[in-house]
Amino acid sequence: MARRYLTIQEANSALRRGKLVEIFLGGFIVNKERCIRWASFEQSGSGVSGCLWEAYDQGSEDYIDIYTFDSPSGEYDEPVKLVHCDDIEDAAKELGISELNFVNQGVVQDEYSSYLAPHT
Repeated sequence: MARRYLTIQEANSALRRGKLVEIFLGGFIVNKERCIRWASFEQSGSGVSGCLWEAYDQGSEDYIDIYTFDSPSGEYDEPVKLVHCDDIEDAAKELGISELNFVNQGVVQDEYSSYLAPHT
């Protein structure tokens, strides 16, 4: 069975290569509407920038492109929270993330698909 999550070392290596890494954080409710949350991280200057994203849960088995879902804040292209820290672990902590299940950019949609299956 293939391993989905990156180690801290692998996530840092991806950042050094100019790649983004992400973490799917699951679902929550806003005004009786199902929503999802994820975070993205990228190398920025001498540190790491972390972004917290929220979107309405508008997906289905056939549609998992979370990047296109509408945002409860109305700003689909602006993160809910942005932090800049010395390293990825501190950035995740500042975003309130304790489980460091990093994946390469885009794989977060597979994470969403796995989440979606029991919630539909």
